[in-house]
Amino acid sequence: MSSEKGNVARRRPQRHQNARAFKNDKYDTSARLKKINAKLHDGVCQHCKGILEWRVKFSKYKLLSKPKKW
Repeated sequence: MSSEKGNVARRRPQRHQNARAFKNDKYDTSARLKKINAKLHDGVCQHCKGILEWRVKFSKYKLLSKPKKW
């Protein structure tokens, strides 16, 4: 794509595509990761639930270090 203003149309297909899906437990088989994969995200809106599931799927999710205080 050119940096010229208004030229946003792509004229070729994507060059590289993944042959296999990402596996977040391929190399890391710790108890912490198993706990994260088993976690259910209840009590949140649909949008936030989708974000949390994406984070778990691609190993971006981090557990809270301390529980949240109300």
